[in-house]
Amino acid sequence: MIARNIAEIIHLDSHARTVEFKQNEEVARPPHTEHQPDQDQLKAAAGIINKLFAELQTCFPAWRQTFTSKADMDAVKRTWARGLIEAKITSYKQLQWGLLKARRSESPFWPSLGQFIAWCHPDPADYGLPTPVMAFREASRKSHPAADRSNWSHPAVYVAAREVGSFELTNLPSSQSQPLFERAYKIAIRRVMAGEDLNVEIPKALPPRPAPRPVESEVAKQNIERLKRMLKGGK
Repeated sequence: MIARNIAEIIHLDSHARTVEFKQNEEVARPPHTEHQPDQDQLKAAAGIINKLFAELQTCFPAWRQTFTSKADMDAVKRTWARGLIEAKITSYKQLQWGLLKARRSESPFWPSLGQFIAWCHPDPADYGLPTPVMAFREASRKSHPAADRSNWSHPAVYVAAREVGSFELTNLPSSQSQPLFERAYKIAIRRVMAGEDLNVEIPKALPPRPAPRPVESEVAKQNIERLKRMLKGGK
């Protein structure tokens, strides 16, 4: 049965609500211990893979062109199980991101494993975050003294603008203010996607180190002669 085959290579950590896949399906299962899944956990994990494929079949009506037999589908399930764990796609939330993108796909054909793995990684737009260019324009506009500073498109835009400062966004040329804002916004985006606190202060960027100025040869000679005199006790 499909569930039996899949169960041999999948392990469900029910406490962490994380799906993990055994990479060596040839090794016989050792006796059950405290740290190993029982039969119910294995069946639950197999059910996750089977449910994932069932939902993908509803998203891609031309799936029969990919799977011409039950054996084909069984083999692909095992390949996907290994591929997902290798790509660290192991949580329920990640699979839900993948299914969300699958439902939005306009193609009727079954996606490749690589495509589904890419879908399982959310991007900033999935969190309602505007692009860096759009966010910078909004921050610059709202930094004007007469601007309405309510109704920001996303709290991350407000936080990045606050960290850069209204004066800088209003008075510096965009060639200077935009890199400052995009740096702060990038940190804010990372915090949003990681579920971290946005209100933690963003460290300021270090000022660029000035380039060394070449010393004219005549000036260099004078400095060397002055050092020689000082070493001899002169002035």
